[in-house]
Amino acid sequence: MQIDITFKNMDSTDALKDYASKRLSKLDKYIDRPTEVHIVLSVEKRRHKADVTVSADGVVINAVEITEDMYSAIDMVMDKLERQVKKHKEKLQGKKGQAKAAMPAAASLGEEAPSPRVIYERNYFVKPMSVEEAILQINVAKNDFIIFQNTDSKQINLIYRRQDGDIGLVEPLI
Repeated sequence: MQIDITFKNMDSTDALKDYASKRLSKLDKYIDRPTEVHIVLSVEKRRHKADVTVSADGVVINAVEITEDMYSAIDMVMDKLERQVKKHKEKLQGKKGQAKAAMPAAASLGEEAPSPRVIYERNYFVKPMSVEEAILQINVAKNDFIIFQNTDSKQINLIYRRQDGDIGLVEPLI
C-alpha cells in the first residue's frame, strides 16, 4: 500500500504520520491488490479535518471527517473508510456468485442489463476561466475533462479530451 500524507495549515509530525499509517493498516485485510492512499490532514480555525482517498482495483473510495481534535478525526475517518471498503468488498463477493448464474438467464429471457451504478461522487470546484485557459489546464493537468464557468458567457461548460486526441467543448443551450 502506497501512502501519501499531506499536511495543510499545520506542521508535519511523525506522531500523526505513524498514527494514521497504523490506523490505515486495518484496511489491509479487505484489500488484496496494491493500492494508493492519499491522506490530507488540515486545520482551519478549530476544525481539524482528515480527508482520506483510497484507490484500488479501479475504484476510488473517499471519506472525510471534521472534529476539534486531529486524532479523533483520524479515528473517525478510518472507521468510516473501513466500513466503506468492507461494504464494497462484500458487494464484489456477492456479485461474483450472482453474475455467473444470473447473466445467462437474463440474456435468454431478452431482458435488459441493469443500468450502471454511480460508485463515487465528488464535489467538483467550478473555476471561472476562458475556453483557452481550460484547454491549457486540460493539457497541463492531463485530466480527461474540466468543468468550468466560461468567463465570456458566464455559463457552466465542460471541456474534455476526445478518443481521437482532440478537445471537445460542451456548452449549454440558452
